[in-house]
Amino acid sequence: MPTGAPRCAQGVLEYDGTAFAGSQVQPNARTVQGVLEEALNRLTGERVRIRLAGRTDAGVHATGQVVAFCLPRRVRGERMRWQELQRRLNGLLPPDLAVRSLRSAAPGFDPRRDAVARIYRYRIRTGGRSRPLERHSVLEIGETLDVAAMRSAAAALVGERDFAALGTDEHGRTIRHLREVTLRRRGSMVEVRVTADAFLRRMVRSIVAVLLAVGRGKLTAEGVTALIEGRRRMLDGRAAPARGLTLEKVLYVNTRTPREAKASSGSVPKEGRRPGRRPSARPEQEAGT
Repeated sequence: MPTGAPRCAQGVLEYDGTAFAGSQVQPNARTVQGVLEEALNRLTGERVRIRLAGRTDAGVHATGQVVAFCLPRRVRGERMRWQELQRRLNGLLPPDLAVRSLRSAAPGFDPRRDAVARIYRYRIRTGGRSRPLERHSVLEIGETLDVAAMRSAAAALVGERDFAALGTDEHGRTIRHLREVTLRRRGSMVEVRVTADAFLRRMVRSIVAVLLAVGRGKLTAEGVTALIEGRRRMLDGRAAPARGLTLEKVLYVNTRTPREAKASSGSVPKEGRRPGRRPSARPEQEAGT
């Protein structure tokens, strides 16, 4: 590395989103970005800006949010090993935010643009069963759900199409490639897992709201398809509560497991393109929550 060049890192964050106003920095609000940057600034004595792979809304959690940042040379801690910096950061961070891993990254690494897919998980506890210790991370409902009907509706959502009925984009680009929507039932718990190259704002929670309507018998899979094609906001824009949603993992070309590679098939860059870099036509924002 040339003398004076910055040291850059990429890491994985885990956080309980209950007390955060979201991941992206906002004025006069407690955010994941703001809290982490403050800790980095205390360690280095310099203003360090971070980049995140995806934007999560207030109340949404993460176990696999990816972060990147660079440390200028000649600042406190710039010679520190990444594991030591991780340990010190976690010593400064509040209990609801932690750096799970930290390692060296190329200076041009962009955790959002270089990602090939994101995976979100939504958890629903049915039948009126209550678990107080999980009340901030699970949606609890009194009804049971028709999971078979929900699976049929989920299958109808998969593919590349205009998802304007399920979310918004500030630039008006609402075509996305939804690669996988799966449901798993374990006792009273129903988990919805959604994988896509990128998401519209509130798209994942809107998908869950639609699937809940199907599971309650208020919509059919055929009705969902018709509403998607109509492009008007479904359910008057209603979305499932944030507390049940977790950003589980962000996938890159060189970090996918075989199962994840299958879920995001078709997203590997062509030969000659920089590994992990998405095409320039890629939407500029990713906000699935």
